[in-house]
Amino acid sequence: LLILKGSTHLEKWYTKTDIPDEYAFRLSSTGYSNDTLSLEWLKHFDYYSSRRQRGVYRLLIFDGFGSHCTVEFFRYADDHKIILFTLPPHTSHDLQPLDVVCFQPFKHYHKSAVEAATRTGCTDFNKVEFLYAIKGIRAATFKQRTI
Repeated sequence: LLILKGSTHLEKWYTKTDIPDEYAFRLSSTGYSNDTLSLEWLKHFDYYSSRRQRGVYRLLIFDGFGSHCTVEFFRYADDHKIILFTLPPHTSHDLQPLDVVCFQPFKHYHKSAVEAATRTGCTDFNKVEFLYAIKGIRAATFKQRTI
């Protein structure tokens, strides 16, 4: 789930990009997650992970950020065989494996995309530029050995 800052989707964000259908975009006024978006992400996770593991429990490891810890979030997880494991406070930087394995390379490839765009004359790496680059950034970052 990609959360973009804004209140209205603009057609130009998507018309010049090659975004796969399974990408989910949502807007928030802050550009950050909230209770509603966290629950929506959990449903997205459930849909895609349950297709491979029908009828079995799945483990979701996450930080204890407030918007993840709502009654609705926990109820949905329980009803859909998702075991929630919350990392202890102030330890996610040490215990969250995706920070090193996925998000550091993601930041690297994002930076490379910004630099490449700048070299070709882009002076404003905005949402359109980001959405144009995101497919390549994700492909370079998320590989079978890193997920």
